[in-house]
Amino acid sequence: MKKLFLLTAVIVLSSCATHTSFNTFYKENNQDSELAIGLNGSLVNSFLPDEDFDEVKHLLKKAKHYRILVFSENSEHMEKKFTKFINHSTFDKIVKVKDDNDKLSLYTLEENDKIKEIVVEIFDGDDLILLGLKTNLDHEDLAKIFEENKVSLY
Repeated sequence: MKKLFLLTAVIVLSSCATHTSFNTFYKENNQDSELAIGLNGSLVNSFLPDEDFDEVKHLLKKAKHYRILVFSENSEHMEKKFTKFINHSTFDKIVKVKDDNDKLSLYTLEENDKIKEIVVEIFDGDDLILLGLKTNLDHEDLAKIFEENKVSLY
């Protein structure tokens, strides 16, 4: 009986860990934000002028969906809530840049060697901006974007 209970607990916890997309955070917290936008990737990409987005064009063309949350009034509380969400999820932190009170972090969620989601967190102490992208990138795509923009992770 103990083995059956343990096996059931492991399966339930595992399934919970795999359902931690940014969409979950977005749905739970969009009512608390000053701005919440969800847009289809092809719609957004059709309005972006290529010359202004050359650096990230490759990434944006592979984005299927965008979700944006902006918090101003309760930004510190929401930053802590987002950090808790990230810590309990299967997202990997790829980049973190901190300058005084300003922080920029980049997280990825992988499935079958593909990057399925990218979340960018920008927090300046007053405002918290979260950008979630549904993607289908491989590691070479992400490395190419970093290389083209002269970003080194080492």
